[in-house]
Amino acid sequence: MKPIPRTELNCVGALRRAAEKLGVEVETIDRDAGLQLFKYGTESFFVQRHIPDLNTFVPSKIVSDKYLAKTILVQAGIPTPRGFKFTNLQKAIKLLENGTIKFPLVVKPIEGSEGEAVTVDITKREWFVTAIQEVFKYNRRKTGKPGTFLVEDYIAGNDYRFLVLDGKLLAVLMRKPAYVIGDGVHTISELIAEYNGQPGVAKDQPLCPIVKDFELKRNLLSLNLSLTTVVPPGKQVFLRKNSNVSTGGRSFECYEKAAADYKKLALKIAPLFRLRFYAVDLIAKDISEYKNFAIIEINNSPGFDIHEAPYRGKSFPVAEHLVRAMFRKSMGQK
Repeated sequence: MKPIPRTELNCVGALRRAAEKLGVEVETIDRDAGLQLFKYGTESFFVQRHIPDLNTFVPSKIVSDKYLAKTILVQAGIPTPRGFKFTNLQKAIKLLENGTIKFPLVVKPIEGSEGEAVTVDITKREWFVTAIQEVFKYNRRKTGKPGTFLVEDYIAGNDYRFLVLDGKLLAVLMRKPAYVIGDGVHTISELIAEYNGQPGVAKDQPLCPIVKDFELKRNLLSLNLSLTTVVPPGKQVFLRKNSNVSTGGRSFECYEKAAADYKKLALKIAPLFRLRFYAVDLIAKDISEYKNFAIIEINNSPGFDIHEAPYRGKSFPVAEHLVRAMFRKSMGQK
């Protein structure tokens, strides 16, 4: 069978191919809204862009609120970074000044996705203030209001994603932050442009463009670098601290390396949040050892193309499993 080009392996395309393979009819309801109806036998399910109608409304709303999700994890005794919810910049600064919160810190929107307006490993007051202002800008774009923001303790380590469907762990990835490798000739900005210009690097693909934003520039500044720096040949430079693939990070499949207790932990999330399909984002120093870790986020509508086509490692046919999960009654599955 001819392999599918990476450029065609986005989530929407993967779902349509899986539906065709399994004999599921797909009707486009509204192209602009990305709304489709998948039909098989007497059953039908809405799918909006890459999100199948598997999780119910209230659990999805709970998980989309990072502070609420954190509260449930804490009550269940699951390690997660200590966090504080704020609506006011001055209140956050006051807690910083009285020592209630201490550097290094993370600032992120209460409701957000794809790493937007997330600033990691903040160690200076001016960066802290700017990071909060970046969240306010993000919130205004989304809702028209400054809104709320979350401040968390920063946890150092590698970033891992566990993907779960109906009580089964499908795949595990390590996500590395966006990076470039120097050649002694081109600037960091030119290396970014070269990477972003490759076939298969696009916003709706498993490899997304490297985003040049406040977080990237701040991280370069902390390394005494800038976008105009020429990096020595072979030297790897990580451009940001957050590892979201949507901002240029890369995914490395590592299912076999993950300790069994991490896999069990990922499955514990389902009954806590009443979710069928979700991802667990976890920071750990070493995925083969069950210690020194924290869950940083639960995602109820994860992009799964990074598992279908990881940057390195085995691929996993997530879309096919999702289509089968939608029609498990009609297809005779338990």
